[in-house]
Amino acid sequence: MRYETFIGLRYLKARSGLVFSVGGVAVGIATVVVALSVMNGWESMIRDKMLSSEGHIFVSGNLNTYWTMMQRIQEIDGVDAAAPVLVKYIALLNKDGSQQVGAMLKAIDPELQTRVTNIGDYVSGKLSFESPLIELAKNSTEDTIFGGIILGKGLATKLQVSKGDIVRLISRLVEMPGGLQPVIRTFVVVDIYDSGMYSYDSVLAFISLEASQELYNLTDSINRIEIKIKDIYKAEEIREKIQMDLGLLVNTMTWMEAHKTLFDAIRLEKIVTFIIEALIIFVATFNIASTLIMMVMEKTKEIGILKSMGATKRNIWFIFTFEGTLIGVVGAIIGTLLGLFLCWSLRTWLPIPIPSTVYQIDRLPAEISWPFVGFVNVASLVLCWLATLYPAWRASRLKPVEALRYE
Repeated sequence: MRYETFIGLRYLKARSGLVFSVGGVAVGIATVVVALSVMNGWESMIRDKMLSSEGHIFVSGNLNTYWTMMQRIQEIDGVDAAAPVLVKYIALLNKDGSQQVGAMLKAIDPELQTRVTNIGDYVSGKLSFESPLIELAKNSTEDTIFGGIILGKGLATKLQVSKGDIVRLISRLVEMPGGLQPVIRTFVVVDIYDSGMYSYDSVLAFISLEASQELYNLTDSINRIEIKIKDIYKAEEIREKIQMDLGLLVNTMTWMEAHKTLFDAIRLEKIVTFIIEALIIFVATFNIASTLIMMVMEKTKEIGILKSMGATKRNIWFIFTFEGTLIGVVGAIIGTLLGLFLCWSLRTWLPIPIPSTVYQIDRLPAEISWPFVGFVNVASLVLCWLATLYPAWRASRLKPVEALRYE
């Protein structure tokens, strides 16, 4: 062992205050790792839930020949599947009319929709609008049952209904001799859609595509095609191909464009969070610098003796930079392990519930980004090393005569 390393280790063992320097670095790194992992987890969970309920690319407009369009779209390289959708805004009432709420109606073909989205994973049974509950409802009401409907969990709560209950759907207004009259149809709730994302569960209602075309007097017509692609990050490239193939009579949009505001806000929050949490590490480096400066002042006599015995400025400089770097390494190891343990705990045995009405998800997520963990460790070690430069320079500049003058 080099004698500079030996002396540096002796100085570290002799000064108990260095424990707080190590702790400062460790807490700083652990905080940054946990905070950014939670932000990454939040972004990933929201993105995954969104893409589980809707396509990666949307084609919208008056799509009268949508079967031909879907065939052309599915032939484009990178496209996995396509499904027809009819989207309308409606009003829903419970059986006695005591509760009325607005909703977004999404009419789908269950077989084709399951190839594009994972809506079927968020219902209790198979994604279908056929159910024995419809026959039971027919026996308990004089209304004509138009079909089955799947309601979002939040929407069902607002209407105070559950599976098997009757709801009335107001689709549109029509001109009648006595004025405008609402078109009302009776549906049976055949399942509850629970994605865990409040903004979807509180507004979405699903019916079959055939029922919606009959409801709105549409013959083989829809207003949206949802497309699933193999690589979600190539959405813009594939969107351009689809737009060129179908022409300018339709509109195309990617999932990133549809939710641009939300994901821009998340990225801004991640940047601000990183800056704030990084200040903890920055403060810890100042603690290292002040600790080493105090050590230089306390070890003036020892430094003078070393230099009088032949130690060079470089040797003295190495002693103190070695101490600061070792503090950074130990702090980084402890902080990283602590941060990773907390992230693992959030994902396994220590789930923290949060209000889904505010944050869109019902628990605190954590997704570790290993490149970011590596970056934080490297940046922390660099800051710790920089914090040692002034104390090491000051120690190396001490002259033996001045250091031992009063000894």
